[in-house]
Amino acid sequence: MKKRLVLVFTFVAINLGSGCSQVPTSNLAQVDTPIILAKAELEEKPNNPLEEGLENLNKLDKSFNSIVFFLAKVAIILLSLILIQRIILLIAFRTSQLVIDNFTNASGAEGMDFVLPGLSQLGREKLVREMKGVHQRLKEHIPVSGLRTYRPPDKLSLPQSTPDERLSSLVASLNEFTPDQIDPLVSLLKILFPAYGTKVTSILQSQGEDYRRLGITFEITDIEGRIASRLYTIWEETETQTVIKTLPKTESKTVTDQEIELELPIIESYPELKDRYRALLKPATRWLALELSRREMLANVPWYYLGNWCKRYQAQIHNFFGVINYASAPTHGSFFYQLAIEDLEAAIELDPNWYQPYENLGDTYRTQGRESQETAKINRQRQGILQYEKALARCEDETVRRRIKVGKAMAQLLTKDQILVQEAQIEIQLLEKQWNPESELSPRFLYNLASWYAIFTAQNHGDEQTKQKARHYLVYALLRDRDRNLWDWASKDPDFQAVRERFTDFQFVLMKKLNEAPELPEITGERFAKHAGDILNQMSWI
Repeated sequence: MKKRLVLVFTFVAINLGSGCSQVPTSNLAQVDTPIILAKAELEEKPNNPLEEGLENLNKLDKSFNSIVFFLAKVAIILLSLILIQRIILLIAFRTSQLVIDNFTNASGAEGMDFVLPGLSQLGREKLVREMKGVHQRLKEHIPVSGLRTYRPPDKLSLPQSTPDERLSSLVASLNEFTPDQIDPLVSLLKILFPAYGTKVTSILQSQGEDYRRLGITFEITDIEGRIASRLYTIWEETETQTVIKTLPKTESKTVTDQEIELELPIIESYPELKDRYRALLKPATRWLALELSRREMLANVPWYYLGNWCKRYQAQIHNFFGVINYASAPTHGSFFYQLAIEDLEAAIELDPNWYQPYENLGDTYRTQGRESQETAKINRQRQGILQYEKALARCEDETVRRRIKVGKAMAQLLTKDQILVQEAQIEIQLLEKQWNPESELSPRFLYNLASWYAIFTAQNHGDEQTKQKARHYLVYALLRDRDRNLWDWASKDPDFQAVRERFTDFQFVLMKKLNEAPELPEITGERFAKHAGDILNQMSWI
C-alpha cells in the first residue's frame, strides 16, 4: 500500500514539475523572438547610399506625378467651365442674322464680273441706311397706331456675306473629343438652338441684246424655314436707248481716181452698265429694307392675338407699309405705287370694316393718277373717289371725315369733269363754313386743304385768291407738323408747283419762327393766326 502511494505521489510531482518548467520557457520565447528577428533584419539590411538615393528619387517621381495629375485635373475642370460658359453665351446671345450674298451676274455682260465685289459692298451700305430710315419711321408710327405691342430691336442686324457658324463649329469640335455615348447629346445643341434670321440672294438681270433694261432680283428666304420665301425683281423705270456713234475712216482706194470716205458705226451703251446698276441700287435697297422689316413684324405677331385680333394686327402692318411705299414712289420709283396698292388691298381684305386703308388707297390712286397718261389719269382719280367714299361709309369721327372729304374733293378736281369739280367746290365751301382753321390741330387735314387750293390755282391759270388760300393753309399745316414729316414732302409735291416759290427761304422763315415760339404747334386762336400772318408777310405771300 505504501509503495503504491509513493508511486502515485512521485508521478504527480513529476507532472507538476514538468508543467511549471514549461510555462516560463514559453513566455521567454514569445518575448525574445521579435527582438531576435528585428536584429536579424537590421543585420541583413544593406547600408548602400546609391540604393537609398534611387529609392528617394522613386518617391520624388511618384510625388511629382501626383502633382501633375492634380494640376491636369484642375486645368480640365477650368477648360470645361470655360467651354460651358462659351456655349451658354453663344446660345443666350444669339441674334437674328441677315446674310446678304454677293451679287451674281446673270446679265450676260462679262465686264460686270470685275465690279461685283464693289457693287455687293455698296449695296450692303445702302441697305443699312435704308433700314435705319424705316426703323426710325416705325418708332414714330408705333405710339399712334395699334402696333404698340411690337418692340422694334434696339440694334439692327448688320448685313453680312456669310452666316455665323460659331455654335455649329464648336459643336463639331466637341464631337471629335467627347465619348461616343455623349455625341448625340452634343449634336442636339444644333437642333435645339439653330441659327435664325434671313438670307438674301442677289442676281443682276438684263433685258434685250443691248441691255436696254437692267434689273436686280432678290430671293429672300428664312434660315429656319418658318416664313415663305419671296422672289422679286426691281427693273429700271425706262429702257436705256443705245447710243450709236459714227467715226469717219478714210480708206485709200482708187476708184476712178476718187478717194472714198467710209463712216463706220460704233454701238455703245450710255451710261455704262456698272453706273446703271449703281443707280438701280437706290430703289432696290429701299424695297429690300421695307420687305425685311415687314417680314420681321409679321413673324412677331403676339401669340395671344387670335381670330379677328390677329387679322386686325396684320392689317395694321400692311397699312403701315402701304403708306411707306406710297411715300417712297416720288423719290424711288413709280413701281412703289403698285406695291402700296397691294399692301393696302391686303389690309382691306384682313379688316374690311377699317376706314384707314380705304383712305390711304384713295390717296395712292389720286397721286399715281397725277403721273399717269391722260386716260389712265382719269381712271385713277375715279378709283380714288370710290375708295374715299368707302372710307366715309366706315368712319364715324367727324374730324377724320373732314379730312377724307378734302381728299375726295382733290380727286374730283383732278378729273377735270365739270360736274365733279363743281361738287368739290361746294364740299370745300361747306367745310370752311363749319370750321375754324385757327383751331384745327391736324396737319394732314390742313395740308390736304392747301393741296386742293393749289390744284385749283393751277387749273385756273394762277388765280390769286385761291393761290393765297393755298399758301395760307400750307403755312398752317407745316406749323402744326411737330414731327416735320410733311416738310420734305411739300418741297417736292407736284400739287404745290403753282404756289411753291422760294421754298427754301420759306423753310428758313418757318424754322426761325418755331425757334422763337416753340409752342406754336399746340396753340390756337388769334395768337396762332398772328404768327402765321407774320410768316406770310415775310414771304410777301399776302
